[in-house]
Amino acid sequence: MTLQHIVLFSFPRDLSVAEAAQMRDMVASWPSEIGLMTRCRLGTDLTGARNRGYTYLLYTEFPDVAAMNAYRAHPVHVKFMDWLVERDCTPLAFDYVLDEETVFMPEPGLE
Repeated sequence: MTLQHIVLFSFPRDLSVAEAAQMRDMVASWPSEIGLMTRCRLGTDLTGARNRGYTYLLYTEFPDVAAMNAYRAHPVHVKFMDWLVERDCTPLAFDYVLDEETVFMPEPGLE
């Protein structure tokens, strides 16, 4: 079973260039510092339209619930969560299983 974990981030003000770089660097460190995930991506909305103030999207995948829960409790992730709280971020998270009911176009080589 694979789980997809998606989080949208809304900040009350635009992040400074330094803060945006810090956020990116923190997330970029996760594959080596936390591990556990099979995919990790972070991006910003291209147009600013229809995002309702959510300016960043985190996309991760985990092999199972235990790995996702271990990631959430990992000190590196907890430090990131504290960083978000310091900036009054409003996250919106969504987790779901990737299976025949949810995947309509399998990635090549993963069928």
